[in-house]
Amino acid sequence: MNKRMVEYEDEPGLLAQLLRSAATADPQAPATSEAERRLTYGELAREVDRYARALLAQGLRRGDRLAMLTAPSVDFWIAFHAATSIGVTWLGINPRYQARDFGHVLDDAEPTLAAVMSPFDGRDYCAELAAISPELRMVCHGEPTAGAMSLEAFLASGTAVDDAGLSAARAAVAPEDIALIVYTSGTTGKPKGAMLSQATITASALANLAWMGADGLRSSVCAAPVNHVGAINNLCMPVLAAGGHIIFHPRVDVAAIGEISRRERPTYLVSSPTGFAMMLQQPQGMAERLGATRLIVFGGAVTPEPVLEQFARPGLRLANVYGQTETCGIITRTAADASLRVMSETIGEVLPGAELRVADPATNASTPIGELGEIQVRGPYLMSGYFRNPEATAAAFTADGFLRTGDLGVLREDGNVVFGGRLKEMFKSGGYNVYPVEVEQAICEHPAAAIAAVVAAPHPTFQEVGHAFVELAAGADVSADDLRAFLKSRIANYKIPKTFTLAAELPRLPNGKVDKMALKAEALAAG
Repeated sequence: MNKRMVEYEDEPGLLAQLLRSAATADPQAPATSEAERRLTYGELAREVDRYARALLAQGLRRGDRLAMLTAPSVDFWIAFHAATSIGVTWLGINPRYQARDFGHVLDDAEPTLAAVMSPFDGRDYCAELAAISPELRMVCHGEPTAGAMSLEAFLASGTAVDDAGLSAARAAVAPEDIALIVYTSGTTGKPKGAMLSQATITASALANLAWMGADGLRSSVCAAPVNHVGAINNLCMPVLAAGGHIIFHPRVDVAAIGEISRRERPTYLVSSPTGFAMMLQQPQGMAERLGATRLIVFGGAVTPEPVLEQFARPGLRLANVYGQTETCGIITRTAADASLRVMSETIGEVLPGAELRVADPATNASTPIGELGEIQVRGPYLMSGYFRNPEATAAAFTADGFLRTGDLGVLREDGNVVFGGRLKEMFKSGGYNVYPVEVEQAICEHPAAAIAAVVAAPHPTFQEVGHAFVELAAGADVSADDLRAFLKSRIANYKIPKTFTLAAELPRLPNGKVDKMALKAEALAAG
């Protein structure tokens, strides 16, 4: 196990500095692995160089965008660092997307090149993307189809770029350059690309390293979708900053991850109420799987104290965290000496270097201690804005530079914040963000659906799931199973409502809009 500490003489402003520092500290230390493939930090740095040369050979330059459709993998980690090292912006595409999702991201981001893991889980993604965007250039990490370049040919093209060319490209990169775009929706349902700069991501990684501690970040398993900040910024970047080992697995599979954990003995775990529930459903061997774990961070919903009691033990730190895509992931955490009750009741305090206030969302004036308001944050961990969307960017910030999170909270006397729900309609289902308007739009593409309203309903495993109320078109004859089957080819499966209520008419407010509060109450009563 790697026991050395990465030291930073100066605070890095570029992602490449984090990797370079780790590779310099101990080039033989384990950096990343996936199944039988294992790379040391020295080997990872060389693979990143090789991939970066290929990107330059294919014409990508500072400010261009590399889209990558991939499961969690060593190839993802190489491509991410290669792109950002030369100023190319990396953006992820989730393999669970359907044509609607693919089309919007490709149209909005306009990537110069797409790196595609294909085939995977029975889908030929190169062919799917080619059908949606015929002009898109692709390199296939797998078996090339639809005119995609093979990975071997792509990497071979990089031999045309010499050391001077690679060094010149890297020397031009600036801390304010956008390293990562993460697509996240708002109340409109249209995914927006949150832009995270080089400086923002490195500052977040170092802030998390400071409170998490290098000992807890020696190794971790990453099976989460890498198009989300949860995987990149909450898990992978702190481990990199500590010079730790990232073990990739292509999907969330509790049994497989358990076996990996028994073999690799990871020290760091990112979880959620859903993750805890899944582990408790398979308690056999839990002590062995978590025997080396030194740090578990969790968030996404309230985790009851009795659940935490089943994981707490001497030598293991638990911490409740809160964050958003727009805050580069984690922005608050409970203190090292926090009780399990505090962890179950609060999201802790804001990270050092940032400010948090609970404010009246109408006036942005701070609310008194103990009163509900909007959680607003300011500091070095915030997004630069939404890609090509100045109106949404302006709406996201107050005049004095605080991010409007759209989430409600209460500031306690002890400085901890109690999460109070969402101003937005978005809800989390099993850790995935679900945006009702997007789902409603997809439902209403069915000719039998006149109006749709989706609200969150409680669920014992996933915390929240969608319940769809559908006002049928006159004379329509459709079942819930029909609608569910219709949605399967249009939106990711975690977005599909678990339950449906079909009605001739939905309740209305005086202004003619659907009364979602009444529907929410009905869904809660039915649950």
